[in-house]
Amino acid sequence: MGTLLSDVRYGLRMLAKNPGFTAVAALTLALGIGANTAIFSVVNAVLLQPLPYDQPDRLVSVVSTMLPSNRDANASYPDFLDWRARNHVFEGLAAFDTRGFTLTGTGTALRLNGAVVSADLFRLLGVNPALGRWFLPEEDKPGADQGTDAVILSQALWKRQFGSDAQVIGRTVQLDGKPFVIAGVMPGSFQFPPPPQTDSPELWTTIAVDAEAPGGGITTERGAHYLDVMARLKPGITVTQAEAEMRTIAGDLNKQFPENHPRGAKVLPELSELAQNVRPALLILLGAVGCVLLIACANVANLLLARGTARQREIAIRSALGASRGRVMRQVLTECVVLSCLGGALGLLLAIWGIDLLVRVIPEGVPRLSEIGLDARLLVFAVVVSLLTGLLFGLVPAVQGSKTDLTEALKEGARGASEGVQRSRVRSTLVVGEVAIAMVLLVGAGLLMKSFVRLERVDPGFKADHVLTFGLQPPSTYDIGRRQQFFRQVVARIHSSPGVRSASAVTPLPLGGDEADCGFQIEGSPVPEASAPNTHYTAAEPDYFRTMGIPFLQGRDFTPRDDLETTPVIIINQTLAELFFPGQNPIGQRIKPGIGNGYNEPPMREIVGVVGDVKPVRLNGPRSAQVYVPMAQSPSGSVVIVARTATDPATIASAARDEVKALDKDVPVFAVKALDEYVGDSVSESRFTSRLLGSFAGLALILAAVGIYGVISYSVTQRTHEIGVRIALGAGLGDVLKLVVGQGVRLALAGIGIGAVAALGMTRLLRTMLFGVQPSDPLTFALVSSILCAAALLATYVPARRATKVDPMVALRYE
Repeated sequence: MGTLLSDVRYGLRMLAKNPGFTAVAALTLALGIGANTAIFSVVNAVLLQPLPYDQPDRLVSVVSTMLPSNRDANASYPDFLDWRARNHVFEGLAAFDTRGFTLTGTGTALRLNGAVVSADLFRLLGVNPALGRWFLPEEDKPGADQGTDAVILSQALWKRQFGSDAQVIGRTVQLDGKPFVIAGVMPGSFQFPPPPQTDSPELWTTIAVDAEAPGGGITTERGAHYLDVMARLKPGITVTQAEAEMRTIAGDLNKQFPENHPRGAKVLPELSELAQNVRPALLILLGAVGCVLLIACANVANLLLARGTARQREIAIRSALGASRGRVMRQVLTECVVLSCLGGALGLLLAIWGIDLLVRVIPEGVPRLSEIGLDARLLVFAVVVSLLTGLLFGLVPAVQGSKTDLTEALKEGARGASEGVQRSRVRSTLVVGEVAIAMVLLVGAGLLMKSFVRLERVDPGFKADHVLTFGLQPPSTYDIGRRQQFFRQVVARIHSSPGVRSASAVTPLPLGGDEADCGFQIEGSPVPEASAPNTHYTAAEPDYFRTMGIPFLQGRDFTPRDDLETTPVIIINQTLAELFFPGQNPIGQRIKPGIGNGYNEPPMREIVGVVGDVKPVRLNGPRSAQVYVPMAQSPSGSVVIVARTATDPATIASAARDEVKALDKDVPVFAVKALDEYVGDSVSESRFTSRLLGSFAGLALILAAVGIYGVISYSVTQRTHEIGVRIALGAGLGDVLKLVVGQGVRLALAGIGIGAVAALGMTRLLRTMLFGVQPSDPLTFALVSSILCAAALLATYVPARRATKVDPMVALRYE
């Protein structure tokens, strides 16, 4: 330990004697370590930290899948009940669905984020309420508590709306116009489902709210798939064993209910299911900053090799005095680790700043962002990375430095001798590696940027500019007729507001995050329900298509007369018309979507119009069938109002709130956004990933160029005598430039060639993140190669110009 401390003190003195070298090396390492630590903080919070529940490793997500595509989907409540009753692998199962609730009776009506859950959810999670109790099993049924459903509050809502009153348990509150009794208050740290950046649930109620319609409502419909399901494995049961049994149960249900679309099931660890959409992007970003750190290490190693040449005499004296090769290596490695720790300390400061920046720019939809921050695991990561970095970039200089030839090094002229061929090759190899890594990163960033540009150019099928949107959900005490009247009154008032050109209502809003799918039948071509084609289902008010700028191709729009008393009608999109009515006029044909809101069973509907295709869910989605029905013939509990304005949509937001309040003060306006914000949000993940990877690739390019500059500049210094001789023998300026620039270009071309081969393999990992671009896109490879060549030429220009100014007399006299 005494020797180690002595080496550390000596290393610190050497770094202090060379402040320029120390500053450059420490800053280079700080950039690499800081970037890695910042990205790891996101990976740690989203992918690695266990969920804050009891024994989280036994919590799994049970996912219903659509066969034969095996696409993930939600579960129906009857399926959930059968899963719970028939399995032998779970201690318990719980179902849940997130939605909004309107709280009234406490002042201004509030729109709250909430969740509908099965009664045993909190028991399954192993989290006790801070006040009150869990839900009781019988509270899954409507009106279990003397005609009143139960609700559990978040601690934030309890403090904000109820003044932290400990006597709140048992009090009745109004949610969506119905009474609910408060059963409990959860701890302040509790969140379920774990939220993305926003929308943390503020209250929880039971599945009873979905079972209150006559006949049990949606909870009796096996075809209504809207629930997420989680479970806790029994001790000793693996995920594979659980999935095998769930597939067997799903197969049995398919045989028992052949009229439904066949379903499969899969079981995933809950943490994996939660982060599955963001995992690839985060791992790619972590790999990218790892590559940046490798380039930084190569640069610092080159600096140390150059510095090692100047220390050959010192090391030779140490060896002559009895220091073993291992002792010399240990001294050099200790200095490197001290340097890397200094860089790590600076990097940690950069990471703290970078974490705050990342949290601000990460798009919505990434779960558990509130947990990102500096913790013990992050500090350990920074320390370990700093130590490993020191060993990584110090290993080559340590090995090379310990090979000093004592006889040559101790000669008087050794101080000016040129470095050995082997050391020069090592430096060149490091630069080639830097360029190769930079090539991989630049190609990946180029592909993602090109993909993002193409995604931004996708036509969503509507005109997103100058459209204000906001949500409305009247109390459940409104009957169907009153709801429809209320929506139309709001639309009429908004339409008559100054600056509004047209207004309408729809559910769901395209690119709004919600979707409704169903199968459909074509009159005269019946197929089994299990084989029926699927379509997106939208309910809209008259004038919706004009307000959204969706082109009419044939037929007419809906009218106020299209209600439950008249002929059921429907408008289809261009894709459905081309796929199912090729070469025919679809107007007047009849189809039957599988959703029958407002009817005892889904009716056959007459096609009265054909409109252009719209991207209903995401911009990078394929063309798909879509149908529109009159909202009066498919009543909905909540809608989105859309209003096209002559000026900035934000200018009418306040007036819109006032109009709704004038009609009913207990109906809050929520999710007020311009339509183009939804379009921007739909590409936010692609924008974030491409820009961040582009930033890392740009940093890699700069570091690689600095590496080339350092090698060529040092080479020019070492070859001053040779260049002087060449000039004395008649070499022109062009010959000297060609000699020096050629050395740098050869290193760059070697790195580009190796990097291109590596990129062809590595970019295949990006396939699922690309849109309209192939991983082997030749234009991207050619452009990146050109950029690297240009950077290499620029990096070699300064030392090449310096070489042309060598005075042969001075060079020869010095030798």
